[in-house]
Amino acid sequence: MKKYDLSNIMKQAWKMVKEIGLTISAALKKSWQEAKKMKDEVKNVVVKSFYDYNARRYGTPWVTVMDEQGKYDFTKRIGTFTGNADDGGDLIVYAPVVGQVYGYGQKDYRGNNTIKRFCVWTENGFAECDKMGKIKEA
Repeated sequence: MKKYDLSNIMKQAWKMVKEIGLTISAALKKSWQEAKKMKDEVKNVVVKSFYDYNARRYGTPWVTVMDEQGKYDFTKRIGTFTGNADDGGDLIVYAPVVGQVYGYGQKDYRGNNTIKRFCVWTENGFAECDKMGKIKEA
């Protein structure tokens, strides 16, 4: 997985050369600094996408952080579901923290199809894990 969009970095550098009059070296340095700053400021990352669902049977998808004992901690609002039952949507986390374990799921009120999953935020995105943060091998 790519860490940076090299094409975008180069385009931004050339834009600075043409518009501001910087040298290509100075523009590349500034463009790289901005790219690294943007990487550190990750916001609103999709954990899982849900298709439309029967609202009488399934609850709204949820996401929360897991504490050190592997228990759900619903005291913090760390994300939301962006859609509704008719259209589906994305389950997102606001500003994920590297190494933090997240639990997410969707309640099935009538059957045995309740979803309960866990993932950990790494530098490359979310990775499936157990509730204590041990990453699952593929």
